[in-house]
Amino acid sequence: MAQRAKITMSRFASGVVIRVGGAGTVAESPLVHAVAEQILRDADQQVVIDLASCTYVDSTFLGGLVGLFRRHGASGARFAIFAPEPLRRPLFGVSRLDTILPFVDQEPVVLSEGISVDVQLPTSAEDLARYVAECHRRLAEVGGPEAQEFSRVADAITAEVEGKLGTE
Repeated sequence: MAQRAKITMSRFASGVVIRVGGAGTVAESPLVHAVAEQILRDADQQVVIDLASCTYVDSTFLGGLVGLFRRHGASGARFAIFAPEPLRRPLFGVSRLDTILPFVDQEPVVLSEGISVDVQLPTSAEDLARYVAECHRRLAEVGGPEAQEFSRVADAITAEVEGKLGTE
């Protein structure tokens, strides 16, 4: 069984750093997204997703970051990602996300030691499937060479979930 990523949160002067160590996958994405959304509900808070220790990101994790960017990063500096320059292309090259997502060049200076956050999947398989479909749809909307494939994945998952719910 693959080892889960280690996720921690730390305060910095104007918000919270969410650090992901290890792989950022479908298992971690819903939690990172939900925690970031909760923090960003406060208009005075910023969130920096720290991926300096991240070894891999899957398409669901990337789609979650695109969603956060669209809601909180496109019009200001409330949401950003810290990943050193040498990591950006390998982690974010899919669909040119290394040129689209907001990055900061300096890791925020934290005011407290990180608090570990447990990774838990959504409560149902249908909720997880809907989240995965939504993330893939976001990636398709960004465009790029994989956009059509991301759209196909989102459509297939949506059809499967709707088909299951229609038979119950």
